[in-house]
Amino acid sequence: MLGIVTLGLVSGCAGEDLARSNYQRTTITAEPGSSPGEVPTGEITDPAVAASALRTVDPCGLLTEDTLGDVGSTTEDPYASDWGECRASNIKDAGGKTVGISLNLGDSLVTTDNATGGIEGLPLIEDPLDEETCFVTAVTSRGPAAGIATQVTYPGGNACNAGYTVLQKVIQAVRADPPQYEQRAGTALAVDPCASVEESAVSKVLGDGALRSPSGLHACRYQGDSRGPSVSVRMRLGYPPDNKEGTPVDLGRGVKATQQASDSGNSSCKVEWQHLGVSDDEGEIISVSYDDYSDAADVKKSCEGALAMAKGVVPKLPST
Repeated sequence: MLGIVTLGLVSGCAGEDLARSNYQRTTITAEPGSSPGEVPTGEITDPAVAASALRTVDPCGLLTEDTLGDVGSTTEDPYASDWGECRASNIKDAGGKTVGISLNLGDSLVTTDNATGGIEGLPLIEDPLDEETCFVTAVTSRGPAAGIATQVTYPGGNACNAGYTVLQKVIQAVRADPPQYEQRAGTALAVDPCASVEESAVSKVLGDGALRSPSGLHACRYQGDSRGPSVSVRMRLGYPPDNKEGTPVDLGRGVKATQQASDSGNSSCKVEWQHLGVSDDEGEIISVSYDDYSDAADVKKSCEGALAMAKGVVPKLPST
């Protein structure tokens, strides 16, 4: 059974109990840099919350009784939606209200200027969507902007306080002895997607000096000219691509992939393949997508670009 601390939060939640009328608030002494209204400044150098460390952390292993116990209890196991993301549903608080909590260890939709306080020495961003939903994020990097985020749905309760409480416990666990994914030989789990393409391929497709923007812990967007095409590289768990839905292509080194073009709204093309089998019907999937919204967009050119970038990814992946 899982069973969580309520504490005063920053703007919008500070004066309310976690479950409102259900039970009294528990007060916790804030750590330095964690008080409402005080935003930690300066460079974030904690290696425990660096992207390289968080990539291999199992988020579902963080949503345990220790982490969730002060919010409520549940007999259901949390479930993963992607690498680095997990959700615990049907948590019942002391008054019987239902709480849902999603955890994202690599949220890239972070605006550091929106920080309103601190949590465990990290800048805190609190974003209540409505009376039932709140996003609470601890900034883990200012450049590129990234954070560990909780999304809480709590009808009739204080979603922001619940998010803060769980997030505080998550950060503490990440700094102590975080649960790790099983890492099979050859896994792409720890690969930095923004360093996953040979420079020669990037220069050939997008020109010299292409910018790299992480999209979470396991995806990256490569961009040349700001008005020109971009290429996204993503690594995830999923079903192997179906050759019937695209064209088989050879990436070299014995790697076969599927190429699929689309010209609906833009000229885009995706090359996708299974890097490593995980089960009978699931594996580690690598996707390379080329998108061009310019007037000069051409599907053939998009597929040539996607294929060239995909061929540049293969040598950077661990051998299987």
